[in-house]
Amino acid sequence: MSEVKKIATRDSYGNALVEIGKEHEDLVVLDADLAGATKTAIFQKVFPERHIDCGIAEGNMMGVAAGLATTGKVPFASS
Repeated sequence: MSEVKKIATRDSYGNALVEIGKEHEDLVVLDADLAGATKTAIFQKVFPERHIDCGIAEGNMMGVAAGLATTGKVPFASS
């Protein structure tokens, strides 16, 4: 059996956001001042204009995500 490379789920999440972001320009990533912990910083490095840090305000972040969705954006909110 071949060796399986283990990777943290959050690293996979950050990398997957970048891959999806390359294909979909309407993808926007939001986080609640946790880009390092949630690994959305990986996306932020590649697409800084499509990353929004909402600060320590998760409820507000969800409102921002809902507003973005009404404009045709596809938000990924992480906390």
